[in-house]
Amino acid sequence: MRVAHVSDCYLPRTGGIELQVRGLSQAQFAAGVSPSIITATPAARGKPTIKDETDDGVPIHRLALDLPGGLPISPYLGSRLRNLLVDTADVVHVHGGLVSVFAWPALRTAVFAGLPVVVSVHSVWGGWSGSFSAAHAISGWRNWPVVWTTVSEVAARPLRDALGGKQDVRVLHNGIDLAGWQPPAVEASAVGVDGTGSASSDHSDTVTIVSVARLAVRKRGMALIDILERARLAIPQHRKVSAILIGDGPDRGRIERALAKRNMSWVTCVGWQDHHQIREHYAGADIFISPSRLESFGIAALEARTFGLPIVALASSGVNEFITDRVEGRLVADDDGLVAALSELATDDALRKQITDHNRTVKPPFGWDAIVGKANTFYDDAVDLRKG
Repeated sequence: MRVAHVSDCYLPRTGGIELQVRGLSQAQFAAGVSPSIITATPAARGKPTIKDETDDGVPIHRLALDLPGGLPISPYLGSRLRNLLVDTADVVHVHGGLVSVFAWPALRTAVFAGLPVVVSVHSVWGGWSGSFSAAHAISGWRNWPVVWTTVSEVAARPLRDALGGKQDVRVLHNGIDLAGWQPPAVEASAVGVDGTGSASSDHSDTVTIVSVARLAVRKRGMALIDILERARLAIPQHRKVSAILIGDGPDRGRIERALAKRNMSWVTCVGWQDHHQIREHYAGADIFISPSRLESFGIAALEARTFGLPIVALASSGVNEFITDRVEGRLVADDDGLVAALSELATDDALRKQITDHNRTVKPPFGWDAIVGKANTFYDDAVDLRKG
């Protein structure tokens, strides 16, 4: 089966949707599916396209312009896109967020070209559901023969509202390389009495809290600073605490100024890090925190959980897809709960070890093999829907 993945953004941009589209397409290629990428992201500054470009065997078609900042805006949403879709795809898989100026027009092009379509919504529409509902009066998009999916139940609810009950919404979770995010082999001296290889995270007398996120308003970086400051006050002073913020973005300068003003030298911003560097930080960390309210899934949290770290997050976020309270971490209702959870895990060594041991020995069911299998089912459903 030939599957065309349509996304505003793709490498060299490195965000959540881009990396998920790449991970899924690479896993499909390895499984014998024939994926391709159609994107509005330029290949490089001054070179929007590369002839016959591939990414580890997966063809990339860039309908891109050389715009400042590599903006993924394309004028090729008419016959050029339609012909490309018809020529390269048996099924079109559209990946969109709240604002996708390429993917959503491409969805319409694919539908009116008569192609089977699966849509993955990667963000939480929240209060915007009404705006999308209103668009139905113009386009009739609720009635299009499309298989609608989101990455979590949290993201599915507002999409169901926007669809007005006219279509079902299913969940196609994000995936990760489970083997790549498992912790290093535990030394023989650390093996538990049950022989499972369980080990305590008490690698020093300092409890280290880590967060991985884009430093932007939507991810609540400034709220995280408040939470960390309050947690430090709630944790007994004899317990040493450090925190590492991994990521970059428009809020980084404001966050660093706030840390300096509050004399929070125990918190370090290290900027963007690759997966190898993040794993090194995880090896020295004890707790992972995700303060985002609009987290549709939480890929970074899933990676940290797979590595073995206890996760602290809001119960209303998409992190609840793979975290059960007091099993893989702590799920709480609000920022006060985040403060209390950090304080508890920082001081309750037994609970922290219990969760760490569980996370290290029990794999989450979000490996690429499982995601590819589920996607194939949805592709078959899209074909049947189009025939009907």
